[in-house]
Amino acid sequence: MTAIDSARAIIEAALSEFGGSLAVLTSFQREGIVVADLALQADPGIPVMTIDTGRLPESTLKIISSFEDRYGVAVERILPDPFEVNAMIEAHGRDLFYDDVALRRLCCNVRKVRPLARRMAGVEAYLTGIRRGQSDSRANVEFFDRAGSPVKISPLADWLPADVASYTRERGLPEHPLYAAGYTSIGCDPCTRAGVAGEDERAGRWWWENDAAKECGLHFTADGKTERTVDVLLRDILTKAHV
Repeated sequence: MTAIDSARAIIEAALSEFGGSLAVLTSFQREGIVVADLALQADPGIPVMTIDTGRLPESTLKIISSFEDRYGVAVERILPDPFEVNAMIEAHGRDLFYDDVALRRLCCNVRKVRPLARRMAGVEAYLTGIRRGQSDSRANVEFFDRAGSPVKISPLADWLPADVASYTRERGLPEHPLYAAGYTSIGCDPCTRAGVAGEDERAGRWWWENDAAKECGLHFTADGKTERTVDVLLRDILTKAHV
């Protein structure tokens, strides 16, 4: 079975199990577009969602529009709570993520994790473009991760970069322009830089952090001291946001 056949089989199995309670979640990197393309072939009505943190590169917003034009779909933008964002900025500044790992994870929590959790209430499962080869922290990603709710499904988990590139080329899929500038992973504008030879694919994310796992919390949760610190910071922000 080829990589494409395997991914299609996983998506078909997901549609069979979850039906109308399945969605695509993508940040419009190469892998996410591949997954969305495969999913829309299987079910043209499947919802496609993205998290708009308010700090995305302008080129990401443009590729979302390009994707909508190509497929004739409306991508749902998942937005953070503006009161929570404002409370966080007032307490720690707009670029707080440069100051401390816990503050960076707080920012990710407010702009990504919490908005996604609110939107996914009632959604049983979603498709992602995660691959095992993207970083050490993703090396054991399962096709169906049922550890939490909703179920996270990664049809490209065993794909290589060459598989992604080949499918993208053969299908003529739109590509984020920052790849041409040397980026290998693309997130929020101030938190991503171009890659350097020899680095893993996600090294350009939060590059100023030396020891932290390069995850925002959507796919892996921080632990130990950092997690406890984030909990305290978040509780303070929520108190200020909703008084």
